[in-house]
Parts: sequence; structure tokens; C-alpha cells
Amino acid sequence: MLAVIVNLTHIQFSLGGILSATLQKQLRTITIFFAISLIGLTLHALDDAFGVRENEWYGISVAEFLLYVALVYLIVPPIGLWLARRGSWLGLILLAGYTFQAFYGAGVNHVRHLFGNFSGSQLLPTILKSLGVNYEAYLNQPGFLPVLMNMAGLGITPPHTHTMISNLIVFFNIGTNILLGWNIFLAAREKFRRRP
Repeated sequence: MLAVIVNLTHIQFSLGGILSATLQKQLRTITIFFAISLIGLTLHALDDAFGVRENEWYGISVAEFLLYVALVYLIVPPIGLWLARRGSWLGLILLAGYTFQAFYGAGVNHVRHLFGNFSGSQLLPTILKSLGVNYEAYLNQPGFLPVLMNMAGLGITPPHTHTMISNLIVFFNIGTNILLGWNIFLAAREKFRRRP
């Protein structure tokens, strides 16, 4: 098991000579789309905090809510980008997870809210309930855990509206994250082809 973890986290520090020119180009493109996605996600989070007042759903302050969002999006995903740019599979996996969450959570789920559906994703709740995991008691507690659980689509948010600018940003974010996901796929395919 330790050998698997060491292999997953192996970092190649030199881009020149180790990564193909095609992969280097794809990683530069990923960096651009990641930066655009992160800016769009930040605007969405600010609207959630100051426009929707989402922090009140969890009984926390705006500053605490923004701190929790930052912990999820401003620490792990940039580390994933840093690792990916050094040739690490773990970095690509972290970026793919970020991209899916940004695409679904701050994108598709937001569009569902526009049509009056305030429930989260039905996939994860279905899986957890089939395994006998009762998580619902934790959804109404204050703190980081319910924020994280709702970001994962486990809860049902109160009915709310967003500004028109926020709605436009969401559609832009969906497109950006589709392109980011596509480029992560291309980079992973190129890395797989070039494996030793």
C-alpha cells in the first residue's frame, strides 16, 4: 500500500525532457482554464455569501463561510495543478475532482435552482443510503461539515434566487469547466501514451 502511495505522489520536478512538448502545452492550457474557472468560482462563492446569504443556512458568519469555501477550492486544487505541472497522476486526479465539483456544484446545480429544484445531487445520497449511512443529522449542524456535505450535493437548500450577473457567470463557468475537463482528459491520455 505504501508503495502505491509513493508512486501516486511521485513528483517530477523538471518539465524539460521529462514531459513531452504536447503534454507541456496541454498543461499550460489547463493552467489558463483553471485560473479562469477559479475566478468564476470565486465570484459564485461571493454571490452565495453576500447575495444569497448562504452562511445563514449553516448558522455561521460570512467570513467563516468564505473560509470553508477557500479551504475546499483554494488549497487542494492549486496543489493539484502544481503536481500536475510536474507530471504527477495525483495532480491530474485532484484537478479532475475539482473540475467535476466546479462544473456540477457551481454550475449544473445552480441551473437546477433556476428551475425550482433545490435538492442536491441524487447520486451520492442514493449510494450512502444503500450502504446504511445516515448523514442527515449532520446537515443541520453549524460548521464546516454541513457546508462540505451540501457542496457534495447531500442536502436540500432553502429556495433562493441569484442575481442575473451571477446566473450569466454560472453559464460561463459551465463552459469553462467543460473545456478544463476536456484538457485534463487530453493530458491524461498523452501521459498514458508516454508512460515508460
